[in-house]
Amino acid sequence: MATRNGNPLIDAETTLVGWTNRSATRPEPHTYLSGEAVQLNTKLDAAARFSLVVSSPGSDNPLQVQLFLAPVLRDGSRGQWIPSLVVALPKEGGRVEAFLSGYDLQIDPADLGSVTLPCICFAKAEVSPMRVEGMHVGLTATVPA
Repeated sequence: MATRNGNPLIDAETTLVGWTNRSATRPEPHTYLSGEAVQLNTKLDAAARFSLVVSSPGSDNPLQVQLFLAPVLRDGSRGQWIPSLVVALPKEGGRVEAFLSGYDLQIDPADLGSVTLPCICFAKAEVSPMRVEGMHVGLTATVPA
């Protein structure tokens, strides 16, 4: 995808899986679950580089986290999910950071006629075999466009 104008940075780190405290837009603490869709304020296809940060205190089995992204369509609905990254953590736990360029994201051909670029602002992370207590998966832009 070509370079476009847009705000390339996500404020701090957006939680995709794990616990978050209350905020100005959410009056109560919330725990995001594996596979829960999160709408971002920043369009990721306008970011030169962003990262998926996964941490776990440890579990009975190795963990795998897959990041899916989706565009917002002109009518405000969500388009098709795009599989983007897969990271693995050993059962001992730890922290992994994986980088991806927003310019390399490809939109599902079925959605191309219904979007205005940049458009990718939905994300979800699927943890397998299951989410671990104390686990955190976040997404953040790291380099301005």
